[in-house]
Amino acid sequence: MALVTVAYLQALPGFAGASEDTLEALIAQASALVVDYVSPALDDATAADCPEAVQVVVSAMVRRGLGNPRGASQETLGDYSYTMGSDGGVATLYMTKREQRIVRRAVGTSGVGFIGMDGYLPTQPSEGMAVGTDPWDAVEAGLD
Repeated sequence: MALVTVAYLQALPGFAGASEDTLEALIAQASALVVDYVSPALDDATAADCPEAVQVVVSAMVRRGLGNPRGASQETLGDYSYTMGSDGGVATLYMTKREQRIVRRAVGTSGVGFIGMDGYLPTQPSEGMAVGTDPWDAVEAGLD
């Protein structure tokens, strides 16, 4: 289910120093999130048949996971201090809004959907009347 390979990432700048086990774990997590986001479009996708734009997004997610494993949102070096994110500093992989658009376009889905609905309302007495008759005639006759 991995949408990119370790070799693909290691060919990119910034990934050469990471261990293969770490990259495999991050790839698996990032791929699972992307597949879940556009399911069922990529349910059976592999690195060989995954769209290139999706691979770019997975690479960016893995890069964020490697670059900020503690989830810090701020860090200062002089008189050292750091601030954790609003999620308590939990290191998470995520897609930005832009990356979500990229993935949706790459697999041919949009953010818009529809739900087909059937309406089964009771028939009104005036609906059974012939065309051209006055609906008030049905009221006067007590058919309402």
